[in-house]
Amino acid sequence: MTALVTGATGFIGRALVRHLAASGTPVIALVRDPARAGDLGATPGVELARGDLRDPARLRDLAARASIVYHLAGLTRARSRAEFMAVNATATGALAAAAAAAAAPPLFVYVSSLAVAGPRNAARPAREGDPPAPVNPYGESKLGGELLLASAGGGLRRVVVRPPWVYGPGDRQTLALFRMASRGFFPSVRGGRMQVSLVHVDDLVEAIVLASGAVRPGGRVYYVTDGRVHTLAELGAALLDACGGGRHIHVPGPLFLLAGLAGEAASWVVRRPAFLGRHKAGEALQEGWVCDDARIRAELGYRSRIPLAEGLAATLMWYRRQGWL
Repeated sequence: MTALVTGATGFIGRALVRHLAASGTPVIALVRDPARAGDLGATPGVELARGDLRDPARLRDLAARASIVYHLAGLTRARSRAEFMAVNATATGALAAAAAAAAAPPLFVYVSSLAVAGPRNAARPAREGDPPAPVNPYGESKLGGELLLASAGGGLRRVVVRPPWVYGPGDRQTLALFRMASRGFFPSVRGGRMQVSLVHVDDLVEAIVLASGAVRPGGRVYYVTDGRVHTLAELGAALLDACGGGRHIHVPGPLFLLAGLAGEAASWVVRRPAFLGRHKAGEALQEGWVCDDARIRAELGYRSRIPLAEGLAATLMWYRRQGWL
């Protein structure tokens, strides 16, 4: 089987490409700029294919060569809802249409997000049968991608994986928290009470590959976690412990939201998406972002292998080896 992977130069995409190649699966890695691929291009079994999700002809050509499509390309930060929708929804629909038009349509595995479900806590975790309830443009755009995939037609077989907060080697988003912890502090919003589901990137990759075996009429949706519900206070304590100790710094919710608004305003000046905008700040003020992965465990035999303390320690070592910390 030949796998087409979009978002191959991203955090999760790189890990997936390496996993597939190591298992002997030929990989076509769709990249906009081969220079950003680094050592992926020299990985045995990996073909770098220059292209763009806005090029229908190129998508049809690549989809026709694949037995399975792993679609990971997308935006996690943008300056507007329109930017999110153009990439996470419209481009997903274009790739799905290209796959559906192939003489032998490939299986389509779409990596979506818990943001589609909206905020949930441990008492009411997100489950696959619940109606979507996104609360920000990112979640709305990922839901838009799911809906366009479902409407692609052509008998396209499809599976959707909705991960929660993903961390591990190569992750630039959690890196900011590691940098603060390495300086001896961790910001505590709402007293660190927010509940979160987490998953290490290596466990997520295992789940994505397992999900490719879940071919059912009408498609299938799966959540995936590390099997526990964490609080931000617990995450902060684990980070501080891994970095040698420190303390929690209380940040009032209104002040955190104000920082998000300031970050978003600055993003329009520098013309780059803000690391912390009002929607990202709003996520941190929710009661929780929790999902239940009982379905993938029961149906596909998924088992998370990497506990939080071990995963954070290994990620910290990787950051230091790369000179990121």
